[in-house]
Amino acid sequence: MKTEELEDKLRKLGEDERKKIKFIYTIPIAQNPAGVSMTIDRKKHLLEIASQYDLLIIEDDPYSFLVFEDGVDRATLKSMDREDRVVYLGTVSKILAPGLRVGWIVAPGDIARKIEMIKQYVDLHTSTLTQLVAAEAIKRGVVEKVVSRAVPTYKSKRDTMLKAIRDYFPDYTWYSKPIGGMFVFAYIYKTGFDAGKLLPKAIEEYKVAYVPGGSFHVDGTGKNSMRLSFSYPSHEQIEAGIARIGKLIKEA
Repeated sequence: MKTEELEDKLRKLGEDERKKIKFIYTIPIAQNPAGVSMTIDRKKHLLEIASQYDLLIIEDDPYSFLVFEDGVDRATLKSMDREDRVVYLGTVSKILAPGLRVGWIVAPGDIARKIEMIKQYVDLHTSTLTQLVAAEAIKRGVVEKVVSRAVPTYKSKRDTMLKAIRDYFPDYTWYSKPIGGMFVFAYIYKTGFDAGKLLPKAIEEYKVAYVPGGSFHVDGTGKNSMRLSFSYPSHEQIEAGIARIGKLIKEA
C-alpha cells in the first residue's frame, strides 16, 4: 500500500465524506495476490494515518508464517498498535490444512463481542471438532513442523514459476516477485487482452487454470491480469502449466 497516496486521498475528502470511512483493510505481509510486503516505514505511516483520521485497521495476516526471503520486516501492525486501532485476523488454513477453516481475531473486547454475535447469526459457530483438531495441532507443535517444511518448498516452487514465466511468457508481461505466500501476479500489457474471457479456453483446451485478476481490482480494471498459484502443483506441473498459459497468451 502506498500510504502517501492514502493520506492524500483522505486529506482531499471533506469532513462529512471522511466520516463515512470506517476502516482500512490490508494484508501487509506477503499480500494476496502479489506476495509483496509493506516496509516498516509504511506500516508506521499507516498507523499514524489511522490515528489522525480516527480509523480502524483490519490486518489480515494469513501469510506471515510463509515468508521465505531474508530481510523482510515481519512485524505485524497489531504488534505496533498503541491505540487499539488494529483488528488482527489469523488462520490455520494456510499453515496447517486448507480444510480447517479455523481462524482467530485479536481485537478490542467490544469489537470482538460484536463479531461473535454476528458470527452466531451467520453460522452458529465454528465446528467444535475442527477447533479441537487445530488446538491439539498447536499444542503438539504440528503447525511449526508444517511451516518448517512448507517455507523451503514454496520458495523452491516460486523460483520454478518465476523462471518459467521468464522463459514462456511474452516480453509484454509484468509479474510480481513474491517474498512469501503462494501466488505470483501477472499483468499482460497487450491491448484487448482479457484473462477472464480466456479462462474457459485455458481450462477446456489447455487443461490449466488461474484466477482472473479483475477480481482483485475495485475499480473495474485488471482484466489484463491473472493470479498464478505455485503451492499445490509439482515443479514439473508448474513449468508445463506456465508454458501452456504462455502459449495461450501469445495466441490470444
